[in-house]
Amino acid sequence: MADENETPTGSAFARFIQTYSTFLSTFVIGVAGLVATSIWQYRQGEISRTQAEAQTEMAREKARSDWRIARAEILAKNLDVLSTQKPETADKRFGVLLSLTRGDMIDAELAVSYALELGKDSPVYMRTILSSTKDKNYQQLARAFAMTCVQRFGVTRPIELCKDDALEERSQAIADLIRDELDARDQNGGDPRQGPMTLLLDEDEVQRNAGKLSWLFEPYLQGAYEHRKWKEIDRFEGFSPGARLVAALTLATARTGEMLSEEESRQLADFHAKRRQWLASYALGRRCDPECRARLLEFMLSTVQEAEGQYDEVIKQLLLRPRFEVGAAVAAMHVRLLWCQIDAEDQALFRDRVLVPAVKATMAAPPKEQAALDDLVSLFALVPPPSDPVPLAAYNDARAAIKANPRADHLFENRDGRARRQRTSPPPMVRKVNFCGVAEPT
Repeated sequence: MADENETPTGSAFARFIQTYSTFLSTFVIGVAGLVATSIWQYRQGEISRTQAEAQTEMAREKARSDWRIARAEILAKNLDVLSTQKPETADKRFGVLLSLTRGDMIDAELAVSYALELGKDSPVYMRTILSSTKDKNYQQLARAFAMTCVQRFGVTRPIELCKDDALEERSQAIADLIRDELDARDQNGGDPRQGPMTLLLDEDEVQRNAGKLSWLFEPYLQGAYEHRKWKEIDRFEGFSPGARLVAALTLATARTGEMLSEEESRQLADFHAKRRQWLASYALGRRCDPECRARLLEFMLSTVQEAEGQYDEVIKQLLLRPRFEVGAAVAAMHVRLLWCQIDAEDQALFRDRVLVPAVKATMAAPPKEQAALDDLVSLFALVPPPSDPVPLAAYNDARAAIKANPRADHLFENRDGRARRQRTSPPPMVRKVNFCGVAEPT
C-alpha cells in the first residue's frame, strides 16, 4: 500500500491537478455558474428592452393614430369652407388653408390643389399657401401653369383659344414662387433635385413643354441676367440638357435696355452668341426630333421682337433642312401665318429678316428636294408685303425671283388666293383658333 506522503509522479501539470483537484472542481463550477448567471441576466435584459421598445412603439403608433383621427376630424370640419369657390370666401379659405398647412394637418398634394383653386380668386393668397407647403409636387404646379395667348403666339384675341388668359395672374404667381425658391437655394444651398429643378430632369418632357417651362422659369433667369449672376446661370444650365435648353430659349429674349459700356456690350454679345450657337446645334442635332423642332420653332416665332435677331439664323437653317426633319415645324408655321396667330411686328421682322432672305437664296440655288422650295413659296404667300421702301425693295426682289420660275409663281398665286378665301370665310372647325379679322381686346 502506497504511503500517503508519497510525492505524486508525472508531469508538473498532472501533479498540479492531482494536488488541487478539489479546488479546481470548485473553481470550474463557480465560473460556469457565473457564466450561466450572466447569460441569464443578459437575456432578461434583452427581453425587458424588447418589451420596452414594443410598448414605446405601441404608444407612438397610438399617438399617430390619434393624431390622424384628430386631423381627419379637423379637416372634415373645414372641407365645406375649402370647397367653396366664390370670390367673397377667399379670405376665409385662405385663413383655414394656411392654418391647416402650417399645422401639417393636410396632405401636401391636397393643400396644393386647394391653393391653386384659391389662386383663381387671389394669386397672392395662393402664393403664401404654396410657400408654406412642404414637399410640394412641382409637376402639379407646372400643370397648373397656363400660358397666355401672348406667351403662346405673341398676340391675343377675345376668342375661345385664349380663355386661359383669365389665369394669367395665377400663372405669374406660380412663376414668381419658382423664382423665390431658386433664389433661396442660390443663397442657402441645398440639393437642386429636391426643388423646382426636378421639372428639368427629363429631357423628353422638357422638349414637349419647352414653351411652358421657358415662361415658368423666365422670372428667375431674367432676374439672374439683369443682376449679372453668371455663376448662378452656369449652375442652372449645367443641371441637365433640359435646363440648358430652357435657359437658351429664355436668355435669348433677356434684355435690360440700359446703356452699357463697350466692354460690357462685348461680354453680353459673347454671352448671347454662345447660347445661340448651342441652340442652333441642338435644334438641328439628333437629340431634337421633328416634333421637338416644331415646338422650338413655335416658341421662337412668338418671341421674334424680344429675341432681337437671336433666332434668325436658327430659323433660316431650319427652313432649309430636308422635309423629313422639319416638316412638322414648317406645318406649324404655316398654321400660325395662315390664321394670323402672330403679332404684326413679329411677322414683319420674320418676313424681312428670315423669310425673304431664305426665299431669295433658295430661288437662286434651288435645293434637290422640291418640297423645300414649295414650302418656302407657300409661307411667303401668307405674309403681306411691307410698306416701308427698304424692306419692300427686298420683298419685291424675292417676288421677282418667284415669278421667274413658272411653277413657283403658279404655286404662289394659288396659295395667296386660297389663303384670302379661307381667312374671309374660315371653316367652322378652325373658327375658334382664327385670329384674322378679330379685333384686339381693349
